[in-house]
Amino acid sequence: MKTRVTEDIEVRQNLVLTLRERGKITDRREGHNIWVNLGREYLSQLIAYSSLSPDVPERDDRVKYMGLGIGGTSQLVVPVPAPVGTIYPGTNVQTDIDPTVNKLERPVRVSGSESTYPGLAGDVWLGNVQAPSTHLTGTEVTFKRVFTQTHVSYGTFLSVPLSEVGLYTAAADPGVFSNTLIAYDTFDTLSKTNAFELEVDWTVRF
Repeated sequence: MKTRVTEDIEVRQNLVLTLRERGKITDRREGHNIWVNLGREYLSQLIAYSSLSPDVPERDDRVKYMGLGIGGTSQLVVPVPAPVGTIYPGTNVQTDIDPTVNKLERPVRVSGSESTYPGLAGDVWLGNVQAPSTHLTGTEVTFKRVFTQTHVSYGTFLSVPLSEVGLYTAAADPGVFSNTLIAYDTFDTLSKTNAFELEVDWTVRF
């Protein structure tokens, strides 16, 4: 008699955010983000040929960007003081247990102007992940991005209380603030100033 083996393929994530000052670690956050519904749809479309599944759009875009924000329920600086809170207005109600989340709640720029949403031409809202990605095993991949001292915290943005992060594919537009994401996390506030660099390590396991 044969034994039936049932295997569920599950996308699991681990996220580490490390704040450094002149190379020394000053703060860190570790968590497990969610692969949102749009991310699940993305994976199903990525592995299917449109010629074989004409009712499903075929995808060929890979993970390329990360974005940061001051939204989410883990934000500890409430209300976020001006000018950051007024330039990046909004609520803090999104959670990292809700798969219907599709965007950062209060995205912040990597670089550019200090204009209110939707910003100005030339603004950069997403940062490229570092190449190449890391594959410690055959069933996992780690995407890394370092936001330098002058990223996010520039001009009058002397201290930016970061509390959410998103993962994006090449289909996103870095010049647009409202991109849809495939994975999301909200974390206890990390205050980014121009004295710090922020490293984000995002590991996806299957």
